[in-house]
Amino acid sequence: MSDHKLNQALRCLFNQGRDPMFIADKRARVTHVNAAFLALYGYKEEDVIGQSAGFVLQGPLTDAIFYKKILRKLLQEGIWSGELNSVSESGEIIPVWTQVIKGDEGFSAIQVDLRERDKITRKMESLSRLQSVATLAGGVAHEFNNILGGVQGHLYLLKQNLPEHEAKEHARLERIDGLLKRASMLVQNLLSFSRQKPTATKEIPLAPLVESVVDMAKKTLDKQIDITLSMHDRGLLVFADPVILKQHLFELISNAERALKRQRQKQAYDFGEKHEHIHVALSKSSDEKYAEVTVRDNGQGMQDATLRHCLDPFFTTEPVGEGTGLGLSSAAAYMQQLKGGLEVESVYEEYTAVRVFLPLSVEAVEIKNHQGLILLVDDDDDVRDSMAEILICQGYEVITADSGVAALDLWQQYRLQINAIIMDIIMPKMDGIEVSKEIRSLDQDIPICLTTGYTYQSVPSYLHVNLMRKPIKPDLLIKYIQSNTGSFE
Repeated sequence: MSDHKLNQALRCLFNQGRDPMFIADKRARVTHVNAAFLALYGYKEEDVIGQSAGFVLQGPLTDAIFYKKILRKLLQEGIWSGELNSVSESGEIIPVWTQVIKGDEGFSAIQVDLRERDKITRKMESLSRLQSVATLAGGVAHEFNNILGGVQGHLYLLKQNLPEHEAKEHARLERIDGLLKRASMLVQNLLSFSRQKPTATKEIPLAPLVESVVDMAKKTLDKQIDITLSMHDRGLLVFADPVILKQHLFELISNAERALKRQRQKQAYDFGEKHEHIHVALSKSSDEKYAEVTVRDNGQGMQDATLRHCLDPFFTTEPVGEGTGLGLSSAAAYMQQLKGGLEVESVYEEYTAVRVFLPLSVEAVEIKNHQGLILLVDDDDDVRDSMAEILICQGYEVITADSGVAALDLWQQYRLQINAIIMDIIMPKMDGIEVSKEIRSLDQDIPICLTTGYTYQSVPSYLHVNLMRKPIKPDLLIKYIQSNTGSFE
């Protein structure tokens, strides 16, 4: 290759190379920088040309003595390479591998951005620490479980042998019992975190479970906080233990509530002055392999130092005695156990979003053509969940409500999409017959099937509804829906 072609190739490599490069003269003044250099550091070319090479090589974490050692080795051996912490125009410290070569006309240097490498290294170190702590936590939890079992047994005997009139002593024993239950919950979290707690994993419809968690959060958490739910995919099926998954999702919403309350105390704003909001969203991930549940709040967010450690076991920002530091870490461990994942995104003083990823079951991916949308209403969680699962397995999309009031709200929201309504009659505040009257005043045609466990229950004939006695036979229910919605296969 001729010198001209070689120079042309080197010039092309310098200008178009993806790694930052710069050239300095004999006085170590920068004469050339490439586009990758400017992109990494955020400088304009005129800000760098003419500056000393030390402007690049000597960062805030590199003292003058170290810089002199680099220069000495360059002058003696003609080459130096190593890791440096350089500073961008915005002030960000960027770890870079740097090689500087001394030539007849000055110096040339190439750098490699090490941020991605450091990110992977930190993640691997974090996983290693997590596994070590999980092993320790599992051993401690098993031993502590045995101790709790012995204490609980003796406490039971004390209760049995204590005379009834010793009310004060009974009250003390009840307090001890309450403390034991708290300790037992902590042990269960430790066992779940260490993956040593057996779980009843099964295929479950995710939408009804998420709805029930949000409903529970609305009833039990701070009423000043607005908790909302959006669902983009209602037919998602995942493999999980429904009890454990509910606990973790509720804990994520509780974490968001505590963050908003801390912000309220810190900023001391009046009631209603700031809209405190927690939004829960259910959707399919972009690669369509996972169900994604996001819990996002508009609280104070996390600083970088907190964000880096928020998944570490026993790390907590709560006051002493108010947090175990196992909420996020045990949730992350459980999601990994399910071959899913958990991610935390936060911007300080703006928001925090926690995303849970659950692998979809094969059946969920295969259900493409839904038979229709069913509104299912029952105040019994077990009945509602089992019926929802039956309908989803038949290809229907299901939205659920645990009361007549909630059913009307859903009806008004999804009125044009709902194909049929299955509703219990006996419910608090507003029963199924009252709800049917409201719906019939607006829609005379929507199929409504009322359910009851009472033998002599009757419904007004003018409502034109069907009545089924509990326990309901699944085949009969499916046949009713198919015949009234025209969804025979």
